[in-house]
Amino acid sequence: MSEKDGAIKKLDASVASRIAAGEVIERPVSAAKELLENSIDAKSGDIRITLLQGGKASLVVEDDGTGIAYSELPLAAERYATSKISDLADLERVRTLGYRGEALSSIAAVSRMELRSRRDGESSGGVLTLEGGRVASCAEVPCPRGTRVQVDDLFFNLPARRKFLKTASSELKRIIQVVQDYAVVNPGVRFRVTNDGKKLLDIGDAPDTDDVLRSLWGDENRSVRAASQGDGVSVALWWNGLPGSHRVNVTAFVNGRRVQDATVRAALNATDASIYGEWIVMISLPPEDVDVNIHPAKAEVRFRKTGPIFEAVRRAAQHALTSGGGFNGSSAGQHMELPAPRLDPWENYVPPAPDFGKKNNGIFSNVPRETASVVQTERNLFPESELGSVRKYLGQAQGGYLVFDDPRGLCLLDAHAAHERILYEEIEDSFRGRNVLSQALLSPQELPPAVAVSARLYREELAGMGFAFVFPDDERAESGLPELVSVPVLRGLGRLSPLEMLRSAIKGIEEETDPSKRDREVWWRWARTACRDAIKLGTTVERDEALDLFERLEKCRAPYSCPHGRPTTIFLAGEKLKSWFER
Repeated sequence: MSEKDGAIKKLDASVASRIAAGEVIERPVSAAKELLENSIDAKSGDIRITLLQGGKASLVVEDDGTGIAYSELPLAAERYATSKISDLADLERVRTLGYRGEALSSIAAVSRMELRSRRDGESSGGVLTLEGGRVASCAEVPCPRGTRVQVDDLFFNLPARRKFLKTASSELKRIIQVVQDYAVVNPGVRFRVTNDGKKLLDIGDAPDTDDVLRSLWGDENRSVRAASQGDGVSVALWWNGLPGSHRVNVTAFVNGRRVQDATVRAALNATDASIYGEWIVMISLPPEDVDVNIHPAKAEVRFRKTGPIFEAVRRAAQHALTSGGGFNGSSAGQHMELPAPRLDPWENYVPPAPDFGKKNNGIFSNVPRETASVVQTERNLFPESELGSVRKYLGQAQGGYLVFDDPRGLCLLDAHAAHERILYEEIEDSFRGRNVLSQALLSPQELPPAVAVSARLYREELAGMGFAFVFPDDERAESGLPELVSVPVLRGLGRLSPLEMLRSAIKGIEEETDPSKRDREVWWRWARTACRDAIKLGTTVERDEALDLFERLEKCRAPYSCPHGRPTTIFLAGEKLKSWFER
């Protein structure tokens, strides 16, 4: 490097503006988030988002808020121009979502932007157009009250950034998620999303957060609300412990601001139970006790005192987990190995103790997916010649275990684990080869807003699994509402509601990024969910039911363990019994 090349010089304003914009605007969802926050700050009651190609080609956010005066439009698009703070003291007690005056200028620097607005109480408004941050025109025009921002060709002048954007559907999912999150914390505001001319989401305008979450989470699973207060901190949280879920999704808000915070997740992990599922955590505290100015995209905050925050969230989460049931913390998340097959299962078969040294990402171990050789060997553990022989059912003992007198010895059977294995393999067999039959619902079911969005996004994948829908823009639409009209016919899923099956399938598609593995992820989730319907240990079992259960277990490919690794049977061979009693 020459001396001239190493000389310090001031960057050109256009270069500096693009660098600054890159810190705030990373992708379409970043622009959508900033514009949504501006609309919420403007006390809007109706916010409409219109997209082309998931926001990659065009993004329009319009509201009915307080608006911007025509004379202030050019200033509004300049960096550090804001109406929300005026001095350093204001920065220490920020009460709005936006405050830096960077959003509009950052978006304008990397797009072709049009800003239309009319302030409440004025007879006319104005329109300002910019390209790459430079003002192209500004004129006074009639327009409705509120603000409309149109962002076209995002990153047209930053091709390196543009090529790193994901597919249109991926970018759209991110925007939908942000809209849903802000609808939860602003239940009185109506949010509507349209993409490529299709209405995807109409949510909000509800009495409270409970109603918004009911439309997002549905009524199939029990969702729990809890609250906690102390030391000037108020926490309200909601937990949806989705059956079969093996992830923890936490959406946190601090004074209405959507943030990522390690303190919140640490407090949830400090509870005495498994926290798998979805969490909404809303924290309210005095503005001076939180620093919101530590992240370029305002995605993180710093608390003046983390102790009260941690304790308030932990107490509320503990209460939610206790009152809402959930999964037993003593066993959830433990990794369990499948027992290795023996050449002779009657040789006092006792499964080895599970290895609890590893953490499992889900309620059930993923081991059955990896042990094809074990499954193939276990299929022959029950000799064909012994099927249907004079086996006697002796009854139940020690809390409900079934006891059988078999020609080769005694057998203890865990009815719950055995039934889980049976249901699991029935679903697996039904789904194998993608030969899934579809059954029309006698009465089509209306889709909740959040489910309708995902159903449209994954319509082709879901069709291959046996689901069919009618959307308002379809020719055969009658009700004008998105509806589920057909579901797959799978053995073992008889008790699952159609919407519960659909939600589980959507979760599997979203969590498995590899399309070639999505089918397996979906049926795996269905199988785990169906295990809830297995007979409970301790339930009274009649003789014919017990014998039928044993015969169905014998026909399974992996009869000696349930889907999450627990043993189904223990054998005491007759020859060993004789030796023990010196016969």
